[in-house]
Amino acid sequence: MRIVLNQERKEYVIIEFVPNEPDTNSPRDSKNKFEKHMDDMLDVGCLVLATIIFELQKQLEYVVSYEMIQNPKEIFEGKEQK
Repeated sequence: MRIVLNQERKEYVIIEFVPNEPDTNSPRDSKNKFEKHMDDMLDVGCLVLATIIFELQKQLEYVVSYEMIQNPKEIFEGKEQK
């Protein structure tokens, strides 16, 4: 999956926190960057859901992409350390 996200230039969505929505007085550039992040996050979220088992799909259906990747990562890293 990382290969696809890297090629599509969307890997940042699973690495970076979800940005705060810019104020109404913010520059247009800030608003565009936020909108792009949200659009890319939706694409990545759908890709993640499409590639996991049904039980996890139901659990993660309303979770943002960053958290979809980070939560299982924390779980599996914890198991490796024990």
